[in-house]
Amino acid sequence: MIKKKNIKIYMIATEPSGDVIGSNLITSIKKKKSNIKLYGIGGQRMINSGLQKSLFSINRLSLFGVFEIVPKIFDIFNLINKTYRDIIKIKPDFLITIDSPDFNFRVLKKFTKKFSFIKKIHYVAPTVWAWRKGRAKKLASLADKLLTILPFEDNYFKKYGLNSVFIGHPIYNINKNIKTDKKKFFTKNKIKENSKIVSFLPGSRLSEIKRTLPVFIKTINLIKKRSNYKIHVLFNILPHLKKHFNKYNFNFSYSTVSEKDKYKSFKLSDVAISASGTAAVELSYFQVPTIVIYKLNLLSYLIAKLFVRIKFANLINILEKKYVIPEFLQFRCNPNLISNELLLLLKDKKYSKIQLNKCKNILLKLKKNNNLSSDNAVKEIFNEI
Repeated sequence: MIKKKNIKIYMIATEPSGDVIGSNLITSIKKKKSNIKLYGIGGQRMINSGLQKSLFSINRLSLFGVFEIVPKIFDIFNLINKTYRDIIKIKPDFLITIDSPDFNFRVLKKFTKKFSFIKKIHYVAPTVWAWRKGRAKKLASLADKLLTILPFEDNYFKKYGLNSVFIGHPIYNINKNIKTDKKKFFTKNKIKENSKIVSFLPGSRLSEIKRTLPVFIKTINLIKKRSNYKIHVLFNILPHLKKHFNKYNFNFSYSTVSEKDKYKSFKLSDVAISASGTAAVELSYFQVPTIVIYKLNLLSYLIAKLFVRIKFANLINILEKKYVIPEFLQFRCNPNLISNELLLLLKDKKYSKIQLNKCKNILLKLKKNNNLSSDNAVKEIFNEI
C-alpha cells in the first residue's frame, strides 16, 4: 500500500488518440485527488489538463508501418533511453503507459523486479486478437495491471495471470450534446447554403496524408462530375501536418477545422471519410454516415497480410463481425469505388439511416456502466492507495 503525502505519476502517451485518453485520465485524477504530481510524455491536451510538460514532442513518434519506422530506429531507441533516465530521476509511484505498445513495452521492459516500488499500469490493450498474440504473454510479464477499453479483451491477458479490467471505451467521455450555431459555423468556414458537407479525417501521421489525401481529392472531383451537389469539404488536419497539407491544390470548396471545432464539424457533416480508427468511431458516435479508407506502404501491407487475423479494420465492424461501415483498404482504396459509396450515402437517406441505427446499438457494447471510462480507470489505479 502506498501511504505518502504527495503521489507522483509518470504517464506516457505518444499518439494523439493516447493524448486524448491521457487528458481525460488527468482530469479524472484531479477530481479524485489533489496531492498528485504528473510527469511524462504527452501532447497538448495532456499538458492543458495538468501534465507538467512533455519530455519530448510526441510528433517525433508519428510513424506507422515497418518501412516508416526503420529509418528512425536509432532516434526511437534514443527516446526510449531518455524516457527511462527521466523516470529513474523522478522515481514515480505509478508508471502509466497508454497504448503505443511498440514504444511503451520497451520502456516497461527496462523496469525489472528491482523497481517493484513503481506500480506499472498499461492503459489500452494491444490488439492481440488481431495480430501478434504473443504480446499478451509479454505484457503480463511487464505490467502489474491492464486497463482495457473493449469488452472482449480481458481473457486474452488473464490466462497469463495479468490483472486485466475492462473500464469502458473513452468515446463516452465525449459530450455529443455540444451546442453548435450552424449559421455562425457556416459564416466562419465560408460554407454556402444548401452545401453537402463532407468531413475528411486523414489521421495523425504524415504517411497517412501522403497516401489518402490524393485519393480523397480525386473522389471529390468525381462526385462533382457525377452529381449536382454543392460540396464543401471540412478537413480535420492536425497542426503538425498543416505544412504538408498546404502543398496540395484543391479545386473545390473547403476549409480546415481546428481541434476546438472538431465535434461541431461532426454535428454539421452530411457524410465523412476517415483514415483514422479513433476518428471513425467518434463519427459513428456523433451519428455521421461514415466511410473508412486506408493505404499502407506496399511492403508493410504484404507483411500485415501475413499476420493479421481479422477481416475488418473498423471497430464497429469488428464488434458486429460483419460490414456495417464501408471499408476501402489498400487496392480497393480508389476514387471510383469510394465516390460510388459516398454518393449512395448522400442520396439515399434510408440507406445511411440503416448504418447510423446499427452503429448506435453496437456502440452500447463499449459501455461498462454510467461512469466515465476515465473515472473507472482512476478507481482501478488508486486501488493500490
